[in-house]
Amino acid sequence: MDTEALLARALEETHAVERLIERGEWQQAVDHNAARQRLLAEAFGHDPAAIARGMAPHLRAIADEILALNNRLIGLAEHRRRSVERESDVLQLGQRAAAAYHRAGTDR
Repeated sequence: MDTEALLARALEETHAVERLIERGEWQQAVDHNAARQRLLAEAFGHDPAAIARGMAPHLRAIADEILALNNRLIGLAEHRRRSVERESDVLQLGQRAAAAYHRAGTDR
């Protein structure tokens, strides 16, 4: 596969990761992210900075879009992680309250 095809596939995988994170399908997101990483590694080889400097403008545009989406994915994943933590805290509070209510009822 040439660089353009690799970057196009990496962009598709990046969009897939975004959709999966939004749906909370973390394992599938991890799997697609691994595929995305492999494509990017193949596209850029061992010296991404050197390749990026000599990259054709249309390829540079694809790489820039992937980078922008990558930054968005980091923020989205962090937001989802905090949301899950809040939900867990609320669940734990409810469990503690139910246990305390049960203990109070059996103490009578």
